[in-house]
Amino acid sequence: MYILKIAYDGRYSFQQQPHKETVCDKLLDTLEKLNFLEERKIIYSGGRTDKGVSALGNFVILKLKKEPILSYINHELKKFGIWILGYKEIEEIPKVQYRHYRYIMPNLDYNLELMRKAGEKLIGEHSFHNLSKRDRSKEKSPIRKIYDIKINDYGFFLEVDVIGESFLWQMVRKIVGLLHLIGREEKSLEWVDKILDPNYREGVITFPAEGLILVEAKVDINYIYDNYSIKKFKEFWLERYKEYIMKFGIAKTMNEFI
Repeated sequence: MYILKIAYDGRYSFQQQPHKETVCDKLLDTLEKLNFLEERKIIYSGGRTDKGVSALGNFVILKLKKEPILSYINHELKKFGIWILGYKEIEEIPKVQYRHYRYIMPNLDYNLELMRKAGEKLIGEHSFHNLSKRDRSKEKSPIRKIYDIKINDYGFFLEVDVIGESFLWQMVRKIVGLLHLIGREEKSLEWVDKILDPNYREGVITFPAEGLILVEAKVDINYIYDNYSIKKFKEFWLERYKEYIMKFGIAKTMNEFI
């Protein structure tokens, strides 16, 4: 078995689907085309993400015929916005120590002190039934453990880092929705306690998938990295960074009219 550390830009959902327009399908198609794939099956993965959600440190475990050549594979994968950043041959499936998500949200003159206090209330083991979308195909406990929530202010935008053991469907995006309502002072801090009450039911807004990135599904693996692939990956994102900065400046200028 091999574990592959993968990154992607959010244009596809993660999990395999019949229509085959997913991160896993594009990855398997490419490995099969280049004669690396032994079995068309994802044995295990770090996290299943929705369309719009990006990743820097997700992973998949699968069977390959031989050691992957990352520069060769990424030359084909990059047109799908997918990269293999590292790999390692393994004998058993490693335990995920934690999952780290980051949400990038515009700074709407939030009360950051209140947002951080609300985040502190979410840390620990709680029922997140009001902060997730129910998956009717699965019976999952809503009990989850959050290790830390950090909010950093970068002027025009905020970084919300949520680190936990595991997450329910849309859980991070609804946590951001909760923090938004608290930061805008539309809800009180006491409301957070009600949301976490197993006997209380209330929907919470879900922020868009496009602001979310899976930073790391942390496992105790010393990945083998390819310097050329990392270099090309960074070059791609530097160009995107410059493009988005220009678009940001244009939007800011437009909003300053009158």
